[in-house]
Amino acid sequence: MKLSIVIPTFNRARLLRVTLPALACQQLEDGVDYEVLFVSNGSTDETEEVLAEAKQHWPGRFRNWRIEPTGGPSAPRNRGIREATGEVIVILDDDVRPDPDLVLQFARFHRAHPAAEDAAIGEAYVPGHLLHDPVSLFHVYPYDTIRDGAVVGYDYFWTCCVSMKRSFMLERGMFDERFLFNEDVICGHRLNRAGMRLHFVKAARGEHLHQLTTAGLPAKAEFTGRWIYATVKEIPEREVFDRYGVLSPKLGPRLYLRRLVRRLAFRVLDNPLTHAVLRGLLGAGSGQRSRWSDLHYMLLFRRGVVAGYHRARREDARRQGRDGSAWLNRGDR
Repeated sequence: MKLSIVIPTFNRARLLRVTLPALACQQLEDGVDYEVLFVSNGSTDETEEVLAEAKQHWPGRFRNWRIEPTGGPSAPRNRGIREATGEVIVILDDDVRPDPDLVLQFARFHRAHPAAEDAAIGEAYVPGHLLHDPVSLFHVYPYDTIRDGAVVGYDYFWTCCVSMKRSFMLERGMFDERFLFNEDVICGHRLNRAGMRLHFVKAARGEHLHQLTTAGLPAKAEFTGRWIYATVKEIPEREVFDRYGVLSPKLGPRLYLRRLVRRLAFRVLDNPLTHAVLRGLLGAGSGQRSRWSDLHYMLLFRRGVVAGYHRARREDARRQGRDGSAWLNRGDR
């Protein structure tokens, strides 16, 4: 069995020097081989040089391409999947450093589950030396809510660490290149409708060496909110409303009420006095993660997400009122 690891990347030359050795030296067993495919999304740093060095240092392990910048990972992932020679695809983010046996764990899963519809998510975890970072809060995925080996919903199709059969992806899926964010959930939904069974393989793990900073948090929040709006328009289903905290009657009365109370609580708490106390008296601005920094940055992030969501909704309404076209139908970003 051959696996193809597909990694879209953009201006991560420094980080690639950290992740490449782990990608090059995966544990194998008889009958298992792999390749690593990088697709640069118009990088302007030393990405090409770093990958060229890697190909010289580990001959035959790496291949790479460069495409014109698209602003999101969908197009480079699609290019990598089409270029892959393995029957199994593993998709990682470019800030994930795989554990030594990640390829082997995914290979064993696919040997045990040979049907085209069987796919797997692994676990991308924040390593201990980054857990003190306040913004690591936004990179801790809720793996503790699912049981190892369980079949999970399409809203768990997280492309930081996921694997599927290449043939199934080519025939039934691929990433929607209109979407610059949440493209993984959109793809997961399409694959789910085609019969995908998504399993959680806890042993297939990698360190998530996130690059988000407190300075970049407001822009990230606004961007996230805009694409949450696009996502719920594309998939107006209960799982999506629940995942992203959007109020909708589809949640059912009990969950709707809980969400409403939570929203009101956030509005009450998100004020200058609260943030002054959190930063000045409780140390939320010290640069070390704590429950107080979690509250401080979650309030700020939520404010940006809500602003981005409503800005996108207003823009969409103006477009539809002007010429009847919807946001994504026009290819707008």
